[in-house]
Amino acid sequence: MRAAANVFTLVAVVPFVVPFVAPYVAPVAAHAEWSLVEEHFYTLALGGHPCGRSSERVERDGDKFRTLSHIEMRFMRLGQETAIDMASEFVETSRGEPVEAVSKQKGAEPVRLVFESRTKARLERGTVRESREIAGGGWLTPRQVGEFVAARDAAHAAEIKFRTIDVQSGFAACDIAMKRVGEEERTVGGRPVKLTRYEVVNSLQPIVAVELYDARGLLVRSTTPIGLGDLVSELATKVAADESYARASFDLIAGTFVATKPIDRYLEREELTLVVEATGGALPALPNDGAQRVVAAADGKSARVTVDVRRGSSEAPGERSDPRWLKPNELIDADNAAVIELLAKAKFRDGATAFQKAEVLRQLVSQHLRAKNLATAFGSASEAAKTRSGDCTEHAVLLAALLRAAGIPSRVASGLVYVPSLGADGAGWGWHLWTQALTEQPVIAGGFGLAWVDFDATVSGGGRGYHPAHILIATSDLAGGASDPAFSRALSLIGAVRISEAAVEHAPSTGSKPAGAAK
Repeated sequence: MRAAANVFTLVAVVPFVVPFVAPYVAPVAAHAEWSLVEEHFYTLALGGHPCGRSSERVERDGDKFRTLSHIEMRFMRLGQETAIDMASEFVETSRGEPVEAVSKQKGAEPVRLVFESRTKARLERGTVRESREIAGGGWLTPRQVGEFVAARDAAHAAEIKFRTIDVQSGFAACDIAMKRVGEEERTVGGRPVKLTRYEVVNSLQPIVAVELYDARGLLVRSTTPIGLGDLVSELATKVAADESYARASFDLIAGTFVATKPIDRYLEREELTLVVEATGGALPALPNDGAQRVVAAADGKSARVTVDVRRGSSEAPGERSDPRWLKPNELIDADNAAVIELLAKAKFRDGATAFQKAEVLRQLVSQHLRAKNLATAFGSASEAAKTRSGDCTEHAVLLAALLRAAGIPSRVASGLVYVPSLGADGAGWGWHLWTQALTEQPVIAGGFGLAWVDFDATVSGGGRGYHPAHILIATSDLAGGASDPAFSRALSLIGAVRISEAAVEHAPSTGSKPAGAAK
C-alpha cells in the first residue's frame, strides 16, 4: 500500500511540474548503518505513453526503519524538457513510533518534521523552527500501513479505511478508503499472481484510483484517470523502470490545451463572461474568489463565469492575520535573503496603499525575471530571485513572497489563462498560476474595502496588471509545495471542458426611446 501514496502525489503535480532534485538524506541517517530490507521499482505511463519511474526502498538500522520514496517524471513543454524529481523519507521505530520525516524538491529548502508525538512535531526549514500540530493521533506510519492493508486484505475485508501522513503534501494527514471490487490474475515477474482490485479514494485528491495488490499488501498496479489519460504506475524491474524514464516524451502543454474561438480585445477589456461546459458528467464547482463570479447551471453541467478586474472578493473573518497567508514556507520563502534583497529595490511612493505596493511589486517581478522559459517549472521564490528565470509558477511564488515580506497577505491562484495562439493549435486556454493579495480594492462591488485582488506578474508593463481572460480553479498557501492538494482540482477539468465567450444579451427593442434620449 505504501507506494499508492506516491501515485496520488504524482497526480497532484502533473500540471505544475517540478524540476530535478537529487534524493535527500536526512540528518538522522548521517552516522547510521542502514541495511536493505526490500526495494521496489515502478514504471510510470500517462495516456499510454511512458513518462517516468518511481521506487520505494525500506532500510533498517537496529530498532529503526526508514522508508525512502523517489519519483521521477519527464515531460516536454513546447519543445523544452521539464523533469520532476521528488524525494521523501520516513523514519520510525519497529514499534511504529514516528521519529522523523523529510521532503525535498528542487529550488526549495528541505523540510524536516521531527515527531514529539503523533499529534505534535517540530518542523525545520533552514534556520526556521516551528511547532506543528497534526490533527488526530490515529494515523499509521508507512510500515503500519503495509501491515494493516495486508491483514485486512487477507481477511477479505469489503472496505479498508485508515489515516496516514502524506509527506509530499506538507505533512498533511489524509484519510484513505479502499473498496474491494474483485480479484484478477496477472503475470507479475514472469509468473501468474492473483491480485485484489480496490477502488481507492484519498481525502487530499478528488480522484478515484483503481489499484491492484498482491497477498503481501504490495501495490502491483495503480490506474488514476485524469483528463490527459490514465496515469498508470506498475511494478517492474529496475531496468524496465529506467527504460520508462528514458523513453518519456509526453507534451504536457499540448495535452492540457483547451482550444476555443478567438476572444477579441481581451487585454483591453475590464469584464468578460465565459461559458464553461463539462464534456461529460458534472462540472466541478468553481470558486467565487478574486475577480471571478460564477453562476452554475441547474443541471450542474455548465456555468457562466464572469471576471471583472475592477473588483475583488471580500476577506473572510481573520484572514488579515491568518498565518497561512503571511508565513514563509518552502516555496513562498519570504524570509530568504534573496527575496528580502529584491524587496529593497521596490520603489514605493510616500503614503502608498497596499494595493499600490502590490502593483509595484508585480511590475518588479515581471521585470526581474528576464529569462521567461518553461524549463524551470516550479522553483521557490528565492530560486527565482537568484536565477531571474522561470515561467508562470516562478512569477506567482516570487510575487507572493515579496507581498508577504512587505506584510501583505498573499496566496497563489491556479487555473486557466487565454492564449491567443499556440502554433498550429490556434487560440485556447492553458494552465496557469498567478497571485492574489489581500488589499484595499479601488473599485469593489458593494463599496470600498479589503478584498482578495488578482495580480499576474506575467502580464508585462504597468496599468492594472491583470486581464479578464483568467478562469480561477483554486487558491493555495503552497504549504504542501508543488504537490499541494489544491492543485488537484485542476485535474478534473483537463480534457473535460469546453470554454466559449458568452453571447452578449441585448434588451428587446420596444420601439420607444430610452429616458433622456433626444426627441
